[in-house]
Amino acid sequence: MKTPAEIEQRLEEIDSERRDLAALDFDAEMRQATIDGGDLDAIEQRQADAERKERRLRIEAEALEDHLPEARRIAAKPQIDDVHRRLDDRKEQARKAAEKARKALATLQQAMDEFTHAGNTSDLRGELGTIAREIDASLDAIGRISHAALAADLNALHPKVGEWAFIATAKGAVRNGDPATIDVSR
Repeated sequence: MKTPAEIEQRLEEIDSERRDLAALDFDAEMRQATIDGGDLDAIEQRQADAERKERRLRIEAEALEDHLPEARRIAAKPQIDDVHRRLDDRKEQARKAAEKARKALATLQQAMDEFTHAGNTSDLRGELGTIAREIDASLDAIGRISHAALAADLNALHPKVGEWAFIATAKGAVRNGDPATIDVSR
């Protein structure tokens, strides 16, 4: 089986040969042979041979042109197989990363539940309010209860958590190149 380069080279050769054959003017040769007393039968034989050769070249060119796309696909198969292998590797990496993310999410969810429980200080604020009223002091004077520093740290994660949530959607997966959503047919 010929490679695409071999087919393209042969098509160029055929095109050149066909141009050479088309450039022959057998009618002019026959007119001149008639005047000069040349061999008309020999010219007619050369013309018949040239027409046969032209027909064979045309058919060969058509066959090669028809086969060229298949030859290109066959030649590209190792590259295509390599891309598919790397795509499978990335799918496996994505699967493992998703499993890590699920475990981390469970840990994060537990931590956030604990933070929410610990952060619910309304009862303590109420007690401080009662004490402040009893001693005629302001809450600022006896100390505020604030989780501002922790809240700021968690708030800094907000955009990243939003991005991660978007990636988990089908639209986000496509936009962010999830290997399972890649359509290589386009």
